[in-house]
Amino acid sequence: MIEEASRTAHFRLVIRNGKAYVKRYKKSIQTRDEFTLWGILQLLRWYPGKLPDLELMFDADDRPVVRSVDFIGQQKEPPPVFRYCSDDASLDIVFPDWSFWGWAEVNVKPWGKSLEAIKEGNSMTQWKDRVAYAYWRGNPYVDPGRGDLLKCNATEHEEWNTRLYIQDWDKETKEGFKNSNLENQCTHRYKIYIEGWAWSVSEKYIMACDSMTLYVKPRFYDFYIRGMMPLQHYWPIRDDSKCTSLKFAVHWGNTHEDKAREIGEVGSRFIREEVNMQYVYDYMFHLLKEYATLLKFKPEIPLDAEEITPDSMGCPATERWRDFKAESMIISPSEESPCEMLPPYDPLALKEVLERKANLTRQIAIKIPLNCTSLNSNTTQTCPSNYPTKFEPAISSSETCPDYFKWIHRDLKVWQKTGITRETLERARPNAHFRIVIKSGRLYVHQYEKAFQTRDVFTIWGILQLLRMYPGQIPDLELLFLCHDRPAIWKRDLKKKRKDTWPPPPLFHYCGHRDAYDIVFPDWSFWGWPELNIKEWNKLSAALKEGNKKVKWEDRVPYAYWKGNPHVSPIRGDLMRCNFSDKYDPMVRLYVQDWRSEIEAGFRGSNLENQCTHRYKIYIEGNAWSVSEKYILSCDSMTLLVKPEYYDFFFRRRQGSEYMMKNLKMKYVYDYMLYVLQGYGKLMKLDVTVPENATEVCSETMACSITDGGRIRQCMDDSLVMSPSVKAACDLPPSYGDYELKKFRKKQESAERKVEQWTNKYWNLRDPK
Repeated sequence: MIEEASRTAHFRLVIRNGKAYVKRYKKSIQTRDEFTLWGILQLLRWYPGKLPDLELMFDADDRPVVRSVDFIGQQKEPPPVFRYCSDDASLDIVFPDWSFWGWAEVNVKPWGKSLEAIKEGNSMTQWKDRVAYAYWRGNPYVDPGRGDLLKCNATEHEEWNTRLYIQDWDKETKEGFKNSNLENQCTHRYKIYIEGWAWSVSEKYIMACDSMTLYVKPRFYDFYIRGMMPLQHYWPIRDDSKCTSLKFAVHWGNTHEDKAREIGEVGSRFIREEVNMQYVYDYMFHLLKEYATLLKFKPEIPLDAEEITPDSMGCPATERWRDFKAESMIISPSEESPCEMLPPYDPLALKEVLERKANLTRQIAIKIPLNCTSLNSNTTQTCPSNYPTKFEPAISSSETCPDYFKWIHRDLKVWQKTGITRETLERARPNAHFRIVIKSGRLYVHQYEKAFQTRDVFTIWGILQLLRMYPGQIPDLELLFLCHDRPAIWKRDLKKKRKDTWPPPPLFHYCGHRDAYDIVFPDWSFWGWPELNIKEWNKLSAALKEGNKKVKWEDRVPYAYWKGNPHVSPIRGDLMRCNFSDKYDPMVRLYVQDWRSEIEAGFRGSNLENQCTHRYKIYIEGNAWSVSEKYILSCDSMTLLVKPEYYDFFFRRRQGSEYMMKNLKMKYVYDYMLYVLQGYGKLMKLDVTVPENATEVCSETMACSITDGGRIRQCMDDSLVMSPSVKAACDLPPSYGDYELKKFRKKQESAERKVEQWTNKYWNLRDPK
């Protein structure tokens, strides 16, 4: 049986009484065979006298050759061939590759040295400061899959969120390997691993970088990759749609920075701790020891075999080949025994592990765009049935939601004892623009009145995206929604003792007031405000983050900036009077935003990302709360907050730019919506019914009919949730206790009084009268 393996082998290795003998059949590519044998010699020095006698055949080419299909129903047994990788259809025995002891031809140092260098390179650039794209550098000509990957490079027409480079090894060799140091390549948040002609040795270097590894679905495996789990150690990328899969992965990572960084760090830690040289030698030891127990013959030294020793292999070597052997040479035996060999997987446990891997990979693979039918006078767009109705996120929650989620309990508390009956709900009807019914995961709308611009359209669109984000997690419910500026359910109009007014009618709205009962919900602009060319929040927050970097705080104009419509409320008109003074410099720069002129000019002067140029920015309410709040707070400028009357869902926890960028990601917006609707749904004491005049609505019925492009369709396309969330919602924190809330408000009031004292002192010094 073993002789059959000689057909493809590069060498036969015999170990007798702790000595190594080799019979060579053919030369391998470069010095793969040399460094593989060198590695085995180091194993014998690391664990002297512990390896049994054995004989094996080694094939140093890329792809496995012992195909299991060739031996089904045959009398002969498959030949035992050692090599660097295998696949699910092969029986080759997987062994650590030569590069663990160095790859001299491309100046890749022995693994111990490389690992130290990459660790240092890792520390040079923190994850948050790394380039927010996926990086790959390599030889694209060894396999069609790599050539296909290069199509995903950024072009003037398409941004795939990648930065891909060809590694020209001939040029690199001539220039002394100046641009191929692996430790200098830990500069991007995401690194791509893709196989070459078979598995690639680049795998361990890529994964050691703390960057989230984007792992293009492999066919082959080496000795350690089978110990890793998707979404824990790496992010799987579809091989049949690399570009879209890579773009989504980077987008997901940039909107889930903490989790993306965690995946990168866990993968890197696995490589550093579980694929260090100690465990590489232990793996080799246990593999060879187990293999030796299977031999049914006594290993014999062939007549034409030569004994190999560190001297016979190391002394003739020159330049890098000699250096790498010297660097990887074991000087003295290990003081510790090999790690304890684990028992094999039982068939059921192995099946469960493989199924879990497959399920996790499938979850990432789910990507469902709009399913638009070709519309003509005889067809109507319908809601497709291809989107999952239930979905279990692969990544469990490991974080508590931001503090503003605590207000959900308070907003719903008034109905806690009574619940929401049909009679209670219908009393909100006169103030509502539309009714939403969610039943069995499907959404129905009964429109009562058209809202201003597209507020109602994008509010409904946002709830549809929530259903795509968390399918099967929204309970059956009915709700009524008001799209005007100000709340409508005022406490002054309600009395607990009157059954016709108590409990308050539940009405969803964009903002709240201390004297109102409206249920606060994220506003339409998170999915875009096309009338004013304001992008959906994912895109806009990224643009604001970049705009922030253009001018450092100390270089910004040292005045307070505001630009907006002063005609919507008296307090804004009052603000404009601060622009002028014949006694002192008002230290403000206030501008009227003329939206008609701006629309005619193509919105050239209203890009929000270009307005982070002053040290101070003013927030002032309009007719009620203003959507400008989040854009102003995102600028790293100190926000000067004209005392507000109203609040939206996140503003009751007043914080600055860093808090905004971290805690107002779209994932958290959806999580907030999820919890407020789940909490509201639990209060339902009525049979959820779809009204006769209601229409089923889905992403397709809203977007597909818009075929002429334009900003409305663009906002919908940009904010479309393409797949269920692979990460569970954050953990909902408990409500504020009365004492905690009192303390919170007292702290706010104390800060406001302090600022008022400073202000009075300033003006008293300037004008003693």
